[in-house]
Amino acid sequence: MDDKIKGLLESLVMLLVNSKFSEIVARNENGRLSQSEIEAALSDYPGVISLPPESTYSSAYIYDIYDDVTEARRIEFDLWYDGEVSDLTLSAEIKKNSSGKLVITIDDIHIL
Repeated sequence: MDDKIKGLLESLVMLLVNSKFSEIVARNENGRLSQSEIEAALSDYPGVISLPPESTYSSAYIYDIYDDVTEARRIEFDLWYDGEVSDLTLSAEIKKNSSGKLVITIDDIHIL
C-alpha cells in the first residue's frame, strides 16, 4: 500500500476511534454520510471501537477506479471493536482533488 494512502486511512480511522466526527466533517472526509449517520453507524455496533494494530492497514482491500485524472481508489477496511477485528467495514474513496492532493472520503460504514 502506498504510504500516502496508508497515512490517509490511518488518520481517518484515528478520528473515528476518537469520536472526532465534527473534525471529519470539517475536513470534508465524511463523503455522502452526515455526522449523525457516522455516529449512528459506529454506536449501533456492539462494543467499543478501538484502534487496530499497525499491521492491519497493509491488509486493507484497495480497488482501482479507472480514472486517470483523479487516480481514484476504493478502500475496504475492517474496523476493530473491543480490541478485535469486526465485520463492520469502512468503505472509503481516495482520489486527487482539483489541486492534485490526495484526499479520502467515507463512502459507507456497513457490515460485510
